[in-house]
Amino acid sequence: MNRQVIYSAVMLFFQATVLLAEDGPWRNLIKSFDASSQTVAGTWRLADGELTTGATGGSRITLPFEPTSEYEFRVSFTRRTGVHSVALIFADGPGQATFEVDAWGQHLAGLQMIGGRGIRDNATRTENQTLENGRRYTMRVEVRRDKVRAFLDDKLIAEHATDGADLSTHGIWQIPNTSSLGLGAHDSETTFHSVEVRLIGDARLMAANSATTGQPGVPSRRNPAGSNGTSPSASPSTASESGTGPNSDQPAMRRSAVRGKTGKRVLLVIANQDFFYREYNDPRQELERAGIAVDVAAGTKTVCRPHRNSGEQGSGEVMPDLAITEAKADNYDAIMFSGGWGSSMYQYSFQGRYGNQSYNGDPRIKQAVNKLLTDFMRQDKIVGALCHGVSVLAWARVDGRSILDGRKAVGSPRQSPGGSYPGLRDVPLSRWNAEVNGARLTPVRSIGDPRTSEDDVMVDGKIITGEDDNSARLFGRTLANLVNRD
Repeated sequence: MNRQVIYSAVMLFFQATVLLAEDGPWRNLIKSFDASSQTVAGTWRLADGELTTGATGGSRITLPFEPTSEYEFRVSFTRRTGVHSVALIFADGPGQATFEVDAWGQHLAGLQMIGGRGIRDNATRTENQTLENGRRYTMRVEVRRDKVRAFLDDKLIAEHATDGADLSTHGIWQIPNTSSLGLGAHDSETTFHSVEVRLIGDARLMAANSATTGQPGVPSRRNPAGSNGTSPSASPSTASESGTGPNSDQPAMRRSAVRGKTGKRVLLVIANQDFFYREYNDPRQELERAGIAVDVAAGTKTVCRPHRNSGEQGSGEVMPDLAITEAKADNYDAIMFSGGWGSSMYQYSFQGRYGNQSYNGDPRIKQAVNKLLTDFMRQDKIVGALCHGVSVLAWARVDGRSILDGRKAVGSPRQSPGGSYPGLRDVPLSRWNAEVNGARLTPVRSIGDPRTSEDDVMVDGKIITGEDDNSARLFGRTLANLVNRD
């Protein structure tokens, strides 16, 4: 009798284990959508069980799900208008990234960021993935312990071996909670018919353990530093560089400290809000390594904050040495503008309007920038810019002409910030700014290795331009060589 009881108990245990190990049911994530708490950017509305967003740059929401183990994320949608990407924001262990389709104005699909590289530059890049407006599609992400796979209408688009540690989110898709899922549509009205998630195998056991919390996962990885944006994963080296540690309540700011050994000096201009950190830091390192002094200027002499996940450690905040209105061309051998959407604040003659008010800039600061650039040009000094910073040179006017008019240059194929552009229905690529101002642009990634933009740096006389953040280090070395040779 006892043997029979034990046998029955063992069988019941194994049966229960098998049931628990089966894939869980699909769970609807939008039936109780709350616009006020879930909207990060754009306008979102729930009607008849479907979620629709208007055509806003980087429109995105968070979803009420924080995974801790294996799961699948499935979305059925129809893009109504626009030509830009739809994004599934997913979490994987310590990382968060996106699966995007019809991205970068080049009809690309894939995962980003991987090791700091976007779809255009990582191995998941898949071309010719154009969404047809008015057609219904299904995107799905499978997250496993050792890999991520992404599908469009059950066709495998991307696969990447990872535990999540090399994943990060591009600035346009960042959401406050880096543990949760999210949705995004860039400047395209899109209806999401269903948004579902399910746990896979033994992940259901973890969900059962957290049932009382209402979330099938671990505590939130919300940014613990609040407004200063300091990352909890910042390395100890951040403390030695900035004077603050990753757990400090103070922003991990960096100020100029290296004085040049060559007697040469470069003015490096960044935006007060949303500069691209790598496009500031890599050139600066190369210039200082070459013995050139670097002064950092911004619109105002206040803390400058980078795009998140743009290569920063800690908060990445920088305290400029001076306001741009204080700078004089006489004191420098060269000037360069780092990229990031915030550099739009320096576009002197741009007649459009940006959705982010800080990008529209102050007319007095724009005028000061234009005068400064005019002085550099008239003194035959070196003028440079990286990525979206090239747009500053494009919209500058010296004797009524763009600095780039008739010049050979490179331009970024990344998206410009959301807003209204004269004569255009949609938001253009960043390189459009140079094109409409007469620059002789090279094709994308056409210098050197066509598989990467790391070597896409163009020099035309005293004008130097770099395609994007991948070009930043070579840009810095090239600028240093020009300055020391001049």
